[in-house]
Amino acid sequence: MLHTSTTLLAAALCSLVSALPTTNTVARAGGPAIVPIPSTCTVTDSLPADSNTSYVPSPAAHDDILYSSYYPSYTSNTTAMAQQCLQQCYGYGYHVECKTAYWAENIVVPAGYYGTAGGQLETACLMFSKVLTSDDFVAAPEGQGKSAIASSIAC
Repeated sequence: MLHTSTTLLAAALCSLVSALPTTNTVARAGGPAIVPIPSTCTVTDSLPADSNTSYVPSPAAHDDILYSSYYPSYTSNTTAMAQQCLQQCYGYGYHVECKTAYWAENIVVPAGYYGTAGGQLETACLMFSKVLTSDDFVAAPEGQGKSAIASSIAC
């Protein structure tokens, strides 16, 4: 009888301990949540005003990237994809960490991105921890940075 009680107690204790939350947090799959931006927030364009030139973030701006995602375009509606990127920027963390979202097609995937060699052109959504200004962008190489949108969020 004592052996059975001890076994049941041990099993119950193991079940309880395995159900408790852990302090060991591991990055989970998926990107930031897509959260609509409240009307109390201000969204401003961060790209230089020259509409005849495509722009990409400068190498120095890459030091402030919070999150990056590179993927094949899943729709021809570039406005919807850019809006989703901006809403994910707002959905990052507690809605104050991401200050600027940059979205464009034909961006070079960096080497090491999810273990890849990189170098291919993909659609990109880049999120930054600081407000980017027009000074934080450089002219894109020919054929890159198509349909670029960069917007800063202030709430």
